[in-house]
Amino acid sequence: MNITSISMSYVFLVILIINLLCFLYFKFLFVSSSKENKKHDAIVGDMKDPASWRKTNNIMSYTSLFWSLISLILFVYTKFFLTSGLISILIPFAYIFFIIISFLVLSKKK
Repeated sequence: MNITSISMSYVFLVILIINLLCFLYFKFLFVSSSKENKKHDAIVGDMKDPASWRKTNNIMSYTSLFWSLISLILFVYTKFFLTSGLISILIPFAYIFFIIISFLVLSKKK
């Protein structure tokens, strides 16, 4: 099954927006859980290892930012530089699979 390159560009745009929202969420958690912040106790509470949790959130935020940039590049390429043609529907699924795998691998890394 195939979709047009213009439709594929909007798939990359949606992935870009989702990754940007994830970046903002993880960065907000990282900043809000710093010891200087007022919300530190409300967010961290009685966690066993808040330093490791903060580090994981920071890594996840930069991973989201990385995939956002890649999605932006792919959006621009498929929207403006790829001539109108058909692309396999499996490409966005493979792309999302790689994003999920990278999140899983980097979240387990200690």
